[in-house]
Amino acid sequence: MNQRPVGAFPGLAVVVLVVTAAVTRAPAIIVAAAGAVVAWAVVFVTGRLALVGVEATVELDPVRLQAGETLTAVVTVVNRKPIPLPWLDLRLALPDGVEAAGVAPGSPRQHVGAGFAPRGHERAVLRFPLLAPQRGAYAIGPLRMRAGDWLGFSWVERTIVADAQAVVYPAPIALRDRHRPSLRPIAETAVRRGLLPDPLRFRGVRDHRVGDPRKEIHWKASARLRDLQTKIYEPATSLDAIFLLNVASYEQFWVQADPEATEVVISATAELARIAAEAGRQVGLVTNGLDNLTHERPRSALGRGPRPLRRTLDILARLGPYAAASAEAVFLRERGRLPWGATLIVVTPRLGPELASACVSLRRSGHRVLALSITPPLPMVSGQLRQHDITLDDLGPSRWREVS
Repeated sequence: MNQRPVGAFPGLAVVVLVVTAAVTRAPAIIVAAAGAVVAWAVVFVTGRLALVGVEATVELDPVRLQAGETLTAVVTVVNRKPIPLPWLDLRLALPDGVEAAGVAPGSPRQHVGAGFAPRGHERAVLRFPLLAPQRGAYAIGPLRMRAGDWLGFSWVERTIVADAQAVVYPAPIALRDRHRPSLRPIAETAVRRGLLPDPLRFRGVRDHRVGDPRKEIHWKASARLRDLQTKIYEPATSLDAIFLLNVASYEQFWVQADPEATEVVISATAELARIAAEAGRQVGLVTNGLDNLTHERPRSALGRGPRPLRRTLDILARLGPYAAASAEAVFLRERGRLPWGATLIVVTPRLGPELASACVSLRRSGHRVLALSITPPLPMVSGQLRQHDITLDDLGPSRWREVS
């Protein structure tokens, strides 16, 4: 926080007037000199005390939202001294990616502000609607306050660093691009095809039911309990959904990124994560992207409930368009940390031979793999994935136009 005075009262003129009054002893000049001294005292005292005892805080509501939604900046100003202020001007700076909502065309959108005259011991709450059209993590501020003396000769300016941050999640892909409908059908297909019993993972027995296969009868347990018992197996894949997000637009991850493709895969991952969490599934995230704030490669551990989902969406909101390494290298390096049997959802701008081979390796490790790509892969790559029972779907807008 810094404060600086701007403008000044013409003190030299007051001194000259007082000296002239002392020399001439003219009544009119004496009255004028006395008035000038009083005015100077008022300007000095009220100017120095203009922002003394004036406090301001900035809060955001909500602090987490989806791209395209509005939030409110709540500025609370408290004048703790008994002296009123003739005027107080506030200006709150907005970062790139957040703009003022509901302003007239041609008006500035990179800041919001207001002016009013707070009375002594008054508390004022100002609300400014803001719009966040794109995902990201934003720090609102700083807040600049200006106030002046009672006669308007000078003013004081103070800058406050506002500790207010908002995280804007990616919007659902259907809202971001009208050519791409909701991904819920893809997510529901992954759920239905994910629970397959594994005959090598015996869990126990239960009472035999009509329609149970004869080969699944556990004869030893049936003889011991004197009632038919059917074997129960653990599923080959679980309801755990781990998203493997590739932000690299090209196979050479160091090549300049395609921001539009990156936004599509991030929005798709966010939407699928929300759907999986709503279905009660555990969600996690592995990516080769870099956090825009920490410049490190983030990772969200597998978990169920609002907190793991919020962690995943926070990571997606802060991801940049550049990759730390190739997707296949990152995904295979994380293979030992992935729970056995978890469903892996690979979301990528394009699916090349190297990434396809990594998907095959993950499939051989006991995972069900679902691959989503914006650009349709080559026929050779598609055949390789189908051969290993890897589900492949297309995020390209042309494919969605055909379906709709």
